[in-house]
Amino acid sequence: MARRGENIRKRKDGRWEGRYIKARTPEGKIQWGYVYGTAYVEVKRVLIQRKAEAGFYNLNRTDLTFEALAEVWLHSLQNSIKESTYAHYSYTLHKYLLPVLSKVPVASLEESFLERAMQQIITPTDAAHKPLGNSSARECLSMLRRICKYAAHLRLIRPMELEVALPKAIDKISAPLSPAEQQRLHQYVQANPTPRKIGLLLGLELGLRIGEICGLQWGVFDLKLGTLNINRTVCRISCGNSHTKVVIQTPKTRTSRREIPLPKQLLIMPKSCAEAPEMLHGFFPAASPSPPNPAATGKASKEITLISPLLKWKIPLFSIPLFLQKSTQLLYFMLKDPCLRKGRGPIFS
Repeated sequence: MARRGENIRKRKDGRWEGRYIKARTPEGKIQWGYVYGTAYVEVKRVLIQRKAEAGFYNLNRTDLTFEALAEVWLHSLQNSIKESTYAHYSYTLHKYLLPVLSKVPVASLEESFLERAMQQIITPTDAAHKPLGNSSARECLSMLRRICKYAAHLRLIRPMELEVALPKAIDKISAPLSPAEQQRLHQYVQANPTPRKIGLLLGLELGLRIGEICGLQWGVFDLKLGTLNINRTVCRISCGNSHTKVVIQTPKTRTSRREIPLPKQLLIMPKSCAEAPEMLHGFFPAASPSPPNPAATGKASKEITLISPLLKWKIPLFSIPLFLQKSTQLLYFMLKDPCLRKGRGPIFS
């Protein structure tokens, strides 16, 4: 029997059950929340806490939909993140989250509903998009949690803890180029060094990102000291209505601004290009209003072929994506250097 005014009763299975008003539907119908425990005192303590939370976070009741809330959240980040990050967030939100949650009233959001919605986003039943992998699913879950946290900050909902089983991550391990393949690549670039070829080679040898390669300029090469300064990146972002644009911005993180020593065999190639006047407006223009397209550069780096000038044969040099090559290639150099194996000395001599 329930104690008067407390909404606590003892169940037939011996446990105590507490009931409280968790929320109300847009029509004003009560949505009940429940607390269970083996001791009355324990249930009463938790019930008082839940009632306080429900009363506090329902102060600002509204008919706001999830779509409107998400747009307000995204706009609140505009001045604190990069333009490329904002465009990526906007794409993820409109591509994956809003098709499932756009018309849902914020007042009716709760853990069980949002967790089911996340499963629908990860594996859509209507084939709106391909099933998401671990990385994309984790990104969608993180964004949903941030939107809910923002709503709780505005006192629109109570704090929520979402737990969703994500797809298993698949580790892709790429073997580095063998010494013979590295030699063939250097011979191919040295035979006719162009800024684009040197840029792809720098990406493989130094671990540069695609955008960092496209952002290189002649001014970042210090041929006397034999160093390369990374201080900008180039990326292509969506600007809505199926249009895109290329933007120049700072590197991905603060530590991405770095000075890298150039290997001796690579230092010769920028010198040869710098001495040729026709190369000054190539891959590394001193000042260019339209830098190289990162998408085209990334596509070119996925497979480089060695073309025999006499027989016109295309001999595949390697077909490993650049973003997989850069980390394994650096690891190869580190393991090859006896000084680095002992924890001292520069990576490149």
